[in-house]
Amino acid sequence: MPSIGATCATEKQMKQMTETKEVNRNGVNVTALKGAMDAISRDSTLANFVFRSKNMWLDGGHNRSTISGFYGVGGEQQRETSFVMDADEPFVLLGFDRGANPVEFVLHALAACVTTTAVYHAAARGIRIDEIESRLEGDLDIRGLLAMPGAARNGYEQITFKMKIKGDGTPEQLEEIVRFGQAHSPVFDIVSNGTKVNVEVMKD
Repeated sequence: MPSIGATCATEKQMKQMTETKEVNRNGVNVTALKGAMDAISRDSTLANFVFRSKNMWLDGGHNRSTISGFYGVGGEQQRETSFVMDADEPFVLLGFDRGANPVEFVLHALAACVTTTAVYHAAARGIRIDEIESRLEGDLDIRGLLAMPGAARNGYEQITFKMKIKGDGTPEQLEEIVRFGQAHSPVFDIVSNGTKVNVEVMKD
């Protein structure tokens, strides 16, 4: 599937991109990244994306989500393969441990998004990243899940996020990259600010 930079570019721009030496840093095509940002600056509608997930209950706490197509860059996009993610509960929570549980997926999504955001922006700034490692813990009172009194809320009361980063930038630059990743991560925004969720009961 072509990148947003290639999809958004005109024939003239594509020729210019071909003639320009492609720059890759941290596994990121910086040339295409900057081309994408230029294209979005000219047409902000190219920044509108809709991601989708289809979930099916299997039994008990076991359910499965499938990720495939999404809308972006002005049209429908298909992935080369679909991604299947199983969720379950550990035995102590009456599941059969056939996958991470939903709140653990939240920790994964948060870490992955902050990491990706930091890496992309480091690449754009010319900073080489050698290593990023993070550890997350979420404090949760399951009385909320069980509809029992006493829980402050149903979800995490707080999340502790520790990140280690190494690269060729100064310690101050690397810390700033982490802070920038936090500030511009979509999932960090979803988790820390809350997102309106519209629930509809579908009828056959």
